[in-house]
Amino acid sequence: MEPQGSLADRRNLRVPVPRSLFQQAALWVRPSHTPTRLHLLELGRPDLRCGGDSQLLRLEDISASGLKLTLARPDALGSGSAETLARLRSNDCLCYVYLKLSQPLSAQEEHSLSLLLGAVPVAVYDTEDGGLCVALNILYRAQPDRDEKSLTFFYVARYAIRELAAWCDEVLRMENAPQRPESRGVRLNRLLLELDTALPEV
Repeated sequence: MEPQGSLADRRNLRVPVPRSLFQQAALWVRPSHTPTRLHLLELGRPDLRCGGDSQLLRLEDISASGLKLTLARPDALGSGSAETLARLRSNDCLCYVYLKLSQPLSAQEEHSLSLLLGAVPVAVYDTEDGGLCVALNILYRAQPDRDEKSLTFFYVARYAIRELAAWCDEVLRMENAPQRPESRGVRLNRLLLELDTALPEV
């Protein structure tokens, strides 16, 4: 089934993120500002980083203009977690969110979708199990510079991120799409998923 509507129409279409497609994430919580160009030294280490098998952060859903994530343990934000959490709950906050997602259906299966986004929290609330849920609107997208270890940010709030909209379309089509033929060998970029498939559940 082909996606319906224009790219602009589909910018707010949210889809749940299958755990098998979530590879990596990182979160920086910073004071509100307008990012233009950042060297990696200025960006600094993230407040939280995790792989796809981590229980610390769940990417609940995503669209071409926003996302929702849950921190299972808010104190995992590091030594300054109290200050970081206070900033998250305030109106003085810009989050950098790094996402690495597997491609659901496309022929570019070996190539992950990797994005660094600048986003503002629009809703922050505690979950019943002691976690913290954060809904974010995407305002900026970073593009890596070719010749320097730096990133240039572009304001994208008025426009859908094309690759992210396409990724959401593919997730919606996953259930009706024909299965890919299974590879005969092991592929390291899918090692954990292949282990899950090959080994019986305990």
